[in-house]
Amino acid sequence: MNIWPHIGIGASGVVGVVVATVVLYAVFVAILHFWGVRYLAAGSTMSVAVFTVLGALCARAMLGNSPTLCGALVAMATLFVLEFGFGRLHAVMSMRSHRAAGRARAWAVMIDGRARPDALRHVGLTAERLHERLRAGGVRHLDDVALAVLEPRGTLTVVRRGESIDPQLLVGIAGLPPGFGDVDTTGGR
Repeated sequence: MNIWPHIGIGASGVVGVVVATVVLYAVFVAILHFWGVRYLAAGSTMSVAVFTVLGALCARAMLGNSPTLCGALVAMATLFVLEFGFGRLHAVMSMRSHRAAGRARAWAVMIDGRARPDALRHVGLTAERLHERLRAGGVRHLDDVALAVLEPRGTLTVVRRGESIDPQLLVGIAGLPPGFGDVDTTGGR
């Protein structure tokens, strides 16, 4: 009984899996870069379904005509190498470019209990979705929110009125009024 055709892979198959994995990784990273935060911030069932289908399509396409155990191991190893390498490169480049250009990585989407429509538009979040995320975070009154920040990965950070925040933690957040970090959120605004 010869099981190699079911679990093994030849040299040309390895090259095919590596090339397909690299190309699809690049496409998937581009999709996440341009639309990822919007979909992650929305947190809807449809956004989860879309990313699940995209991931499944990429995974299947990486393995070629006949998926095998060894082909899957080659694809996984390639993905880990790509993620490690590009993750390191992105971290270094991101720190340099954000420092040099003063670009923000996070957006203040609510200040003093008021949503900021310009920031919501920029990050692709509706006021309804923002309110949904605030409720999920335990906010019961909009006036309780001193600051809500949509982070680069789509999470929402809420600083409640009455809480203090270190001004260093506000560095790099777009949309904050000048001197915001110097203001007391304990009600002394």
